[in-house]
Amino acid sequence: MNHIGIMLRWCSLIICLAAAGLWDIKARRIPNPWIYFWYFFGFGVYACSGWLAVLGYLVRSAAAVSLLFLLFLFRMMGAGDVKCMALICGYLGIPDGLWVIASGMGIGALWSLWKLLHGLAGERIGYLYAYFRQVFQEKRIIAYYIPERDGRKVTLPLVFCLFLGLICVFLLRYQSI
Repeated sequence: MNHIGIMLRWCSLIICLAAAGLWDIKARRIPNPWIYFWYFFGFGVYACSGWLAVLGYLVRSAAAVSLLFLLFLFRMMGAGDVKCMALICGYLGIPDGLWVIASGMGIGALWSLWKLLHGLAGERIGYLYAYFRQVFQEKRIIAYYIPERDGRKVTLPLVFCLFLGLICVFLLRYQSI
């Protein structure tokens, strides 16, 4: 893919995740039509490079969903988070996509640590202990996050963290532009 196509992918993904991140902060969910629009936009960008490029885009997206589905199943992240990570891997490829996701998760981990150190540590450790005890006693998958019990104060807008990770990787990768 030429330089214009590469910049188009990065810039469109920045726009997508910026808005999705703001939705995640405000509502803790990302509208599906927004994600679908950018998924099909990426499909179109790759279609300009040929059907082999489209196939790679689809395979990368499907692989990301397949690997991350387990975290959604345990309610450790939302469906919008998984879909956005699939978009990241589809648009950027596995190596860059993993760097963006790892950077976003690192930012989220630091944010989470800050929240823990400012009042939530005892409560969350108690929930984690109870969760593991219940999973091993009942020998079944149960949800870790229960909105009625936990509320919004214990969650992070992960897509916003992914957006920040995307910006970090972009700036490190293209600092000479």
